Amino acid sequence: MIRLQSTKLVWVLLFILFFFPMSAWSTDKSEKLNAAADMGNLPLVRQILEASDFEQDALNSALFTAVNKGNPAIVQRILDAGADVDYRAQNDYTSLIQAASDGREFIVEMLLAANADVNAVAAAENNDTALILAAEKNRRQVVAQLIAANADIEATRSNDMTPLMLAAQEGHQFIIQALTNAQADVNYALDNGATALMLAIQHGHYNSVYALIIAKADLNVVASNGMTPLKLAGLYRYSEIIKLLKDAGAK
Repeated sequence: MIRLQSTKLVWVLLFILFFFPMSAWSTDKSEKLNAAADMGNLPLVRQILEASDFEQDALNSALFTAVNKGNPAIVQRILDAGADVDYRAQNDYTSLIQAASDGREFIVEMLLAANADVNAVAAAENNDTALILAAEKNRRQVVAQLIAANADIEATRSNDMTPLMLAAQEGHQFIIQALTNAQADVNYALDNGATALMLAIQHGHYNSVYALIIAKADLNVVASNGMTPLKLAGLYRYSEIIKLLKDAGAK
């Protein structure tokens, strides 16, 4: 009886040692890596990575965590360990889209050097691209990096807004200059006929209106409701913009 119980105990112990710990340790070490990346602890990240091999999903998750935290050294170390540079997180963002949105130019540089897809589209998030978000959020250095990496300057959101239109709407003069210098279509129009110039006027962004005039925006474009840039400025009583448009030849 004692021998039978001992035999059962041995089998239970063998099961615990050879089956349960493997999956438990795998989960545990992945959590430790993610936690170390989240804390920004580079020595600990190195130690954990050097201690054992990791599955792809664990590396990918840790990479996105490091990108979110904005730690270039940890991002590079996890990339070197084999993380997928184009891995998508739950919000459908790649690391490059996230870094561009946050304005983390050093990480953007690393990811581009690792051949990240510069035109990846976050279909679950309004069809955003790295450039669309960087332009909207006035990430000047990142916009320059993405343009240099041949990002699609005419990419459109699900609402058909381009990076230039978003920059105009938000009043980001230097982003407008960067995009128009890269030959972005200054007269691209939405279905209702609205252009980047009209968006800049609507929101009262004098400097953006000026930048678009310099870029040869159509000053007399007519929207589907009959509105022109000059009429729109008059509607909102933007006297300085009205003068600017008239001086530039708007009618």
